[in-house]
Amino acid sequence: MAPKHLAAGDPLPPLKPGVLRLYSMKFCPFSERARLVLAAKEIEHEVININLWNKPSWFADKNPLQQVPVLEQDEKIVCESLIVASYLDALFPDKNPLIPKDPYLKARDDMFIDFWGSKVIPAFFGSANGTDKEKVDALKAGLEKVEAELQQRGTDFFYGPQPGFVDYVIWPIFARVRAFGPFGPGESIPISLTTLTPWVARMLKDKAVLSTLHPEAVYVEFQANYRTDLTVFDRLDTPN
Repeated sequence: MAPKHLAAGDPLPPLKPGVLRLYSMKFCPFSERARLVLAAKEIEHEVININLWNKPSWFADKNPLQQVPVLEQDEKIVCESLIVASYLDALFPDKNPLIPKDPYLKARDDMFIDFWGSKVIPAFFGSANGTDKEKVDALKAGLEKVEAELQQRGTDFFYGPQPGFVDYVIWPIFARVRAFGPFGPGESIPISLTTLTPWVARMLKDKAVLSTLHPEAVYVEFQANYRTDLTVFDRLDTPN
């Protein structure tokens, strides 16, 4: 069971020396990037969940932007999802490396992630419930480019024969497609994406993905109430 989300008035839990702490929100797709990397590399850590609608005052000292994820260990604090995820891979280089050592292959991944963040993510969040046709079309076009990238690589995952950094940082959006409904209520990505669809199926068997995945109904309910006074952080029953 995930720890409750701390809100305004809740004290800052004392940080134990040497313990790696992740400030998170269990439904946040950006925090999920860090959680996936932690799980994939089997890194020991503790999680402090934050109520992002009613944040504790001390959280501003951890990240002036008051966003998650935030990683803290002793006197070191690291913020922003991609930076946190890559930092974790570098901090534990011998535990299931997720980022290519070859400079070109790393640059290729960086360019692809930049495309994902600048084109696909905005289209996805703008196309919830499929009401904005322009955004839905932009999302389809973006996913077609993602499909082409995976086809060009010719591997089961973007990293190779197993998931890597790229797979984990883009996955949280795919986990939410059915709940957000850009292609129709409860619909996954278009079946015309014949390379990306099997990739989704393979990712759903990955241990790290399974450790962060919530039931579909939970994503739906959280999304329906998010950023309102009815936002629910702890009432929804989840296994993780």
